[in-house]
Amino acid sequence: MTLDASSRFARALGAAALVVAIGACAAPAQPPASVGSAVGPASPSTSARAPGDPRTAPSPSPSPSSPTSRTAAEIARLQAAVEADPSDADAPRDLGFALAQRVRETADPSLYAPALAAFGAALRIRPDDALALVGVAGIQLGKHEFAAGLETARKALALSPSLVAAHAAEVDALVELGRYDEADGAAGVMLGLSVDLSTLARVSYLAELRGRLPAALTAMQAAAASPGLAPENTAFVHALLGNLLVYSGDPTAAAAAYRTALVLVPDHPPSLAGQGRLAAGAGRLDEAIVLFGRAASVAPLPEYVIALGDAQAADGRTDAAARSYELAQAEIRLFEAAGVIVDVDLALMEADHGDPAAALAHAMAAHDQTPTVRAADAVAWALHRLGRDREALVHAQEALRLGSTDPILRYHAGAIEAALGDEKAARRDLGLALATDPGFSGTGVAEVRRLLASLPD
Repeated sequence: MTLDASSRFARALGAAALVVAIGACAAPAQPPASVGSAVGPASPSTSARAPGDPRTAPSPSPSPSSPTSRTAAEIARLQAAVEADPSDADAPRDLGFALAQRVRETADPSLYAPALAAFGAALRIRPDDALALVGVAGIQLGKHEFAAGLETARKALALSPSLVAAHAAEVDALVELGRYDEADGAAGVMLGLSVDLSTLARVSYLAELRGRLPAALTAMQAAAASPGLAPENTAFVHALLGNLLVYSGDPTAAAAAYRTALVLVPDHPPSLAGQGRLAAGAGRLDEAIVLFGRAASVAPLPEYVIALGDAQAADGRTDAAARSYELAQAEIRLFEAAGVIVDVDLALMEADHGDPAAALAHAMAAHDQTPTVRAADAVAWALHRLGRDREALVHAQEALRLGSTDPILRYHAGAIEAALGDEKAARRDLGLALATDPGFSGTGVAEVRRLLASLPD
């Protein structure tokens, strides 16, 4: 089972954070400290953790100066402000951003509703508040409601055509709807308004999707060098930079980028996961397991728990891996219960650890609504698990239509090509997956190597 670092959970989390980060530029003179980040995906409470979950160990309590405790204090202050003056539109809007930041910090699905309610209260007082609409769009993006997010972003743009945060939300929504050419055009408009950490990061991702790694790396390096509005935003961009450096064949520089992020935000989950993939790629599975466990303990997101399970499985810890996969599936279901659209994620889980027929149903539902390269990949992988490889190949080729070097997409395509006896294509795609990131998945890498060894010389 693999959910890579660019899965929809991780990307929606980071993209929504950067939407609100640049939205903060248009906030009142003294916006809440939490406006620097934003909405992220939900995840289960402690009571839902499976036996043996590495997160059951207590984590250190945040210090009074930590971002988490500052956000909690800011929420309390803003809630009091809303109660004291129900006519103040700024207070509920800022409360929405603070709650959105808290979602990012805790991955608590129960905070989606009050955050959305706070933005709604602000809009009832001031219907033309474009920044409040950006907050709503950020939540919609975090919940994978991409069509709704696009509509909301465009409402904000109609009110404030130069609001960069609204343009950013539009770009994100178009990408996640599979409307890549439109996203490129929207990104050009956005970049014309502001060249900064958030806009450059989006330009980088668009280049990465098309397999243009040098351009993606250049843009992300510029983003990392740009002033950030909050340490977490800068740390997130450094983590993305690290991933691109891995893909570009420079693991030493990637390790340095992850370390920089972890100086900015200790125990930064995407950077811990990046270090985990580096360790896995170097064959240090014990270290990878520890790092993925730490990432999952800070942000209990499925991709980190699945990465942990893959490392455990590759290390022969079968029972522990099974518990991790069970936990990841429970997390995905809890996302679904919190209103997050999870068809792609459920498809991949079912394809590898459940019912391939159910996987195909989820994947097709996702593809019908959001015909992205990742949805096409999910359809292809489900069909492959059902033994329908000729049909799978059509969707695998669709997943690669932009020229992506993503190791997950290449691994899936290569496995399908190997099943069909296309040795040349299989060697190409499996080899590219391994060369791009030899730590993309403990189990995935092992399978790539097995398939390559099975191909005739």
